[in-house]
Order: sequence, then C-alpha cells, then structure tokens
Amino acid sequence: MGEEDRVRRLRWLAAVGVLLLLIPGCSEEKSEPAIRAAVTPASPPNLYQENGQYTGLDLELFEGYCAARGRQLEVTAYDWQGMLDAVVSGQAEVAFSGISITATRQAVMDFSQPYMENTWNLMSLQERNIEIADLTALKPYRIGYPRGMAYTEFIQSDLEPKGFYSLAQVTLYPSYNEVLAALRSGAIDLAFVDGTVASVYRKQYSFRDSYVFSGFDRFGFAFPKGSALRADFDQYLIELGPQGLQAIVDKWMN
Repeated sequence: MGEEDRVRRLRWLAAVGVLLLLIPGCSEEKSEPAIRAAVTPASPPNLYQENGQYTGLDLELFEGYCAARGRQLEVTAYDWQGMLDAVVSGQAEVAFSGISITATRQAVMDFSQPYMENTWNLMSLQERNIEIADLTALKPYRIGYPRGMAYTEFIQSDLEPKGFYSLAQVTLYPSYNEVLAALRSGAIDLAFVDGTVASVYRKQYSFRDSYVFSGFDRFGFAFPKGSALRADFDQYLIELGPQGLQAIVDKWMN
C-alpha cells in the first residue's frame, strides 16, 4: 500500500469512528441511575442503623439484587408512614423495612412475592407480668404502635367488630423507637410490634410477649403501582432460590 493509499485509509477509518460515536449504543454506555429506596431504620433485624450505617435482612436482599443487575442503590430514611407515602407518590422506587402485605396497601402499591413469615406481638414489661390469655381481656390496656402500621386495619376489621378493642384507645408514634420508649416509661401498657422486632428487643430490654398473633402475616418489598422493577425483583428471588433466601433470613433471625 502506497503512502497516498494509507492516508486515504486513515481518513476513512477516522470518519467511520466519528459516525459510530454518533450512533446510540455504540458510544460508551451511560450507567443507569441509582434505585431510590425508602426505609425506616428502626425495624431490626430487617432494617436498622448500626455505627452510623444502614444494615439488616432487607438491605442485604436488595443489595444482592442490585449487585446481580449492576445497579446502584440510594437509600433515604423516613418514619413509617413517610416511607409508605414515598412509594405511593413515586418519590421512591422501592420500600423495605419488614413491610406487611395487606389488601389496603395492595390497593395503592405493588408488592414482591412474600419473602418471610411474620407474627404480631403485644409486648409488655417483664415486671408488669401482663399475660393476655384471651382477647376479651385486652380492653383495659393502653396499646401503642407506629402510625401507618397494618395493626390499624386489623383492629378496625377484626378486634372492634368483636368488641375486643377500640382504635380510639391506641396511641400512635413515628417509629418503634418512640413506641418502645413509651413502653419502658409506662406511658403505654402494651407495644404492638412485628415478631421480628420483638425477637431483637427482648434480648436488649426486660420485655415479654403478652400475646402473639400468628399465621396470617407475610413481608414483601413495596413498589409503586405498575413498577417494572417489581417483576425483575421477583425474578431475582427465583434466581436466589428458596434455600438461598432462607439462608439470608436465618442469618438475621438467629
């Protein structure tokens, strides 16, 4: 090849290179934006703060999804009701902190497949020795829990019609932190909490289970209505498999 031919060839290659850069997908790919997650960091072991960092079962699960899909995660903390509102409004693309799947919530948000079973526990101070053998004995006690929790729907649809308890008797708080502080101070007699949370705080404080509701509650990751992310996260849970999922749950529950 002569000098003139080489010059023409180099010019041709340079022109082709410029064209390729202008074709979408042929230039360097732009990374996808981080997934915006809403959490409430007072729900151990599912989501809580330790040494200034968010941690927990739910975070490990979703970080595993992000790693498998090559995505980054951006976590913002809210109180319980604020976390749910962030998903409903589309301000967050996912929410997780041990969120119960309920019909009322499913009307305004989409849920992943359930990833673990849960109980609802009425906790009291050990020294009070409160034991609820029958729900007909529940009425004299002051109950507290975080606003936005599924317990409200349960009291309205189940306990109130049976005359066991009235929602008007409940004191609502921003998060479990305030609820448990109220329980310790004597401002309330019973704290309505998830069994997962109860399993952690029974080890830290002189609390006991006065009554446990079981057999009907399951946790899921919450997404805005119509979210494509939800279906892909469900696919990730399939890829993880029952054994892989259970291993993560067991790690944080034991």
